Amino acid sequence: MMSTCVVLAGHGSRNAEANASLKALAAELERKLGERAYPAFLEMAEPSIETTIKGCVVSGAERVVLVPYFLHPGMHVRRDLVEIIDAARLAYPAVRFEMSDFFGSHPGVPDLLADLVEHAVKG
Repeated sequence: MMSTCVVLAGHGSRNAEANASLKALAAELERKLGERAYPAFLEMAEPSIETTIKGCVVSGAERVVLVPYFLHPGMHVRRDLVEIIDAARLAYPAVRFEMSDFFGSHPGVPDLLADLVEHAVKG
């Protein structure tokens, strides 16, 4: 079986609590998938996505899956993350790189939002 590493890529924040929540989510993702999953940040926080990808490769990952934890298909999703994956493919040609669709594109998001509204209304 191919050794896989998941990189949960968020924007990053100057607020440590916001960054901690992505780190906790990556830990939950790792438990759910049974694959290594690491948080990484595009800017304003560490570790960077590039550093995390390099760590995955150095640790022996044969496949790296970048998961964009973004709500909308803006420039970070459509340009910045694509450029990071393209650079990783050039730097590590023996490793398979994949990028999932961004979080906000998932068809379950409206149900999740409805659940949040219902919980807020119930108090």
